[in-house]
Amino acid sequence: MRTKFPYGISNFQLVQNEDYIFVDKSKFIEVLDNLSTRYHFLLRPRRFGKSLFVSMLSYYYGIEYQDKFQSLFGELYIGKNPTQGANKYLVLNFEFSRIDTKNYQTTFDGFLSNTKSGVSYFLSKYKTYFSQEDSDNILSANAPNEVLKNLFDACKRNNTLPIYLLIDEYDHFANEIIAFNFNDFSEIVSRNGFVRKFYESIKTATMEGVVDKLFVTGVTPITLDSLTSGFNIGTDLSMHPFFNEVMGFNFEEVKALVDIACATQHCDKEAIYNDLKKWYNGYLFCKDSEKRIYNSDMVLYFLNKLQTEKKYPDNLLDPNIASDYGKVRRFFNLKNPAENYQLLEKLLTEGQVTSDITPKFSFEKDFSKTDFASLLYYMGFVSIKASKGAYFTLQIPNYVIETLYLNFFAQLLAQKSNSNTLETDSLQEAMLALMFEGNFSHFAQEVQNVLKKLSNRDAIQFSEKHLKAVVFTLLNLAKGYYVKSEYETQKKYVDILVLERKPFDVNFQYAIELKYLPREKAPQKENITNEAVTQLKVYLESEELRNLKGLKSIVMVIVGDELEVTEVA
Repeated sequence: MRTKFPYGISNFQLVQNEDYIFVDKSKFIEVLDNLSTRYHFLLRPRRFGKSLFVSMLSYYYGIEYQDKFQSLFGELYIGKNPTQGANKYLVLNFEFSRIDTKNYQTTFDGFLSNTKSGVSYFLSKYKTYFSQEDSDNILSANAPNEVLKNLFDACKRNNTLPIYLLIDEYDHFANEIIAFNFNDFSEIVSRNGFVRKFYESIKTATMEGVVDKLFVTGVTPITLDSLTSGFNIGTDLSMHPFFNEVMGFNFEEVKALVDIACATQHCDKEAIYNDLKKWYNGYLFCKDSEKRIYNSDMVLYFLNKLQTEKKYPDNLLDPNIASDYGKVRRFFNLKNPAENYQLLEKLLTEGQVTSDITPKFSFEKDFSKTDFASLLYYMGFVSIKASKGAYFTLQIPNYVIETLYLNFFAQLLAQKSNSNTLETDSLQEAMLALMFEGNFSHFAQEVQNVLKKLSNRDAIQFSEKHLKAVVFTLLNLAKGYYVKSEYETQKKYVDILVLERKPFDVNFQYAIELKYLPREKAPQKENITNEAVTQLKVYLESEELRNLKGLKSIVMVIVGDELEVTEVA
């Protein structure tokens, strides 16, 4: 029985040969081969299993692996139901991460180097088709499109088998560039840009029968509009109903993985299912699908820790993903920073936004709110909650992504309040007092300090939702808590519920009700406070809250920028 989790592994042969657990996605090869279209793009957020899927396609279609078909695919769906394309192609692989995007020249040099690397490996795999003269001529070209042209000309001349072209991370370098150097991006994907010419060469090869099929993965359609002007024959499968589950895990798959992780230890599996759903689930890539998808890397990270260390990871978010997702901060400065920050604040305070989803971005027109919301969707920072007509309700998919937003928002608050950071020694002491002493006053003082600084600088227009954003953000900095906004209990909603999070043990948890009054309504403070106390007492009667260990109930009322805290007995 396979028991090792393939966390961080994207080589299909390694997974199969060394008995790693493999969640079988091979049925989607059959789906691909049954489509009438031949040239496909599929977009998913970072760390969703795209590279492993592309690796599987390489081993499935490559003629050089014909003798290994049974050992690699025999146990899988596609091994028992092979298609006509199995091991019938020369497979050409490109991957466009690891490019220095410091400026135009370094980007060009990196793109050329990655192109030559893919072609060089192709020539070594299929050297019986190519002479040394062919190889020297192909690799001597000084532009990516010329490398491809020389290669495809040699394939025609030597009458090779057709090519299945696989491109992973097609947009990685472009996403890097556009976030900080829009002019370089425009030049790279312009009519005469080297990226456009690269794809024009591929299109010509499809017309000549050299490239028979194409599969491209990436994160965003940020270059699709530009490059498809030179390659206008591709089909985007990203929101196709057949491919909602092609990458990532559904609940049944997660459940089976949890069973393996818990095989040699006692686990509360129901609690693990619930926690994984809160932290890593929530993605929907097609409005007509019902199954929400878990981020596969996050699940494997968690279960690998659970299996080897016999406990939950201290950090819910894989640090490797955190570094990738941290780059999203750059995108908030793209084109219309003020509007982008408003959308972030709306997500944090209201939990959702309504928008269309842009299939391609054109930077020859204004970058709109819809474009920015769509960019967040493709990057996995929001996902589909519901749809109505052409519009979607987009929501933060899970708690881990919400935590990333809150960390980013904390940085914005620090900047607005003229501070380097909100994570001060005094805040840490306040958090410890919350967790182990049940003392809320120290934390309240930290909230008051932030509000004073913001008020003095006129950084925000205060309202109850802004108060909530500040309190929610500061509480999120307490690593031992799971902080939930608008927690539903018996069809009523607690403003903020602060719950213990495994593997940490705390003595106190909190239910918090927030109220805001402008200064001119200060005489209403007592009535508003009493209403909030009554609300909390109703919430406390629910079964979910009644049984929580060390639960304290708190009413926070802001009048202007003055904070008053009432603990409900």
